[in-house]
Amino acid sequence: MAPQPSASRPWPDCPLVVAYGLGVDSTAMLVEFVHRGIRPDLILFADTGGEKPETYQYLRVIRPFLARHHFPEVVTVRYQPKRASYSTLEAQCLHTGTLPSLAYGGKSCSLKYKRTPQDKYILSAYPPPEFLKRGQRVVRAIGFDAGEERRTYAHVVKAVGLDAGEEHRATWAKSVPVKEKRVSREAWLDQHYFAYWYPLMDWGYDRETCKRIIAQAGLPVPIKSACFFCPASKKNEIAWLHEHHPDLLDRALRIERNAQANLTSMKGLGRSFAWEGYLKQRLELPLFHHCPG
Repeated sequence: MAPQPSASRPWPDCPLVVAYGLGVDSTAMLVEFVHRGIRPDLILFADTGGEKPETYQYLRVIRPFLARHHFPEVVTVRYQPKRASYSTLEAQCLHTGTLPSLAYGGKSCSLKYKRTPQDKYILSAYPPPEFLKRGQRVVRAIGFDAGEERRTYAHVVKAVGLDAGEEHRATWAKSVPVKEKRVSREAWLDQHYFAYWYPLMDWGYDRETCKRIIAQAGLPVPIKSACFFCPASKKNEIAWLHEHHPDLLDRALRIERNAQANLTSMKGLGRSFAWEGYLKQRLELPLFHHCPG
């Protein structure tokens, strides 16, 4: 039997769109939606082209689960260039001789390769003139694990899969000064078309709770969703990549080497350190320390 509408769904008369990152938080959000009878209208996965194989493979896990509960199919959306010769973040970095924008403290990689493809799909599915005329919004339930930010939008409700320990990620679009006359397309959509919902924060679910919810549903807990060359990677995650996917690590190091000539304050993909330097140091460390007799 299909889930019945739930009173806990905000703006029940507005479309609910899940931005699904295939990571722990957004998966837990979907599982809890099933438990609470909150059925989204769309589930979108924005593919940057740089996720780890385990993340892509998780689609084969989550799709049957969603189908059993009469949830919509996960729709994959991607950046579609108008003039650029590249269509993935990795290719852009190699083409421009730069690192992902996160290395410089920006978020344009997330906006370009995650938000923009989703916006395009949502705007096509729910034309703004129709919703603006009715005074509705699209609610976005966002399920990305890296670089997502919180903001309220009109006419579509977006559910964002941030856990209760991630308040620092609660803003996707830049704030607009009051005196600024012109606003970006994203800022306009945020002000007039989208509404954002952060259910995991509302429910007080931290990351460990999210893992437990997934396991209790009989699903394997997914790995952290992020590009294999993400500047936010911790050193133990770089070491994991070296051990499990040396081919992807080589591609990440190629991005770093290719950008070296253009770096000033950044050392490399680690921002304050180069991945290649860290790995060289790690591999040169002795396995055993000699203790004084």
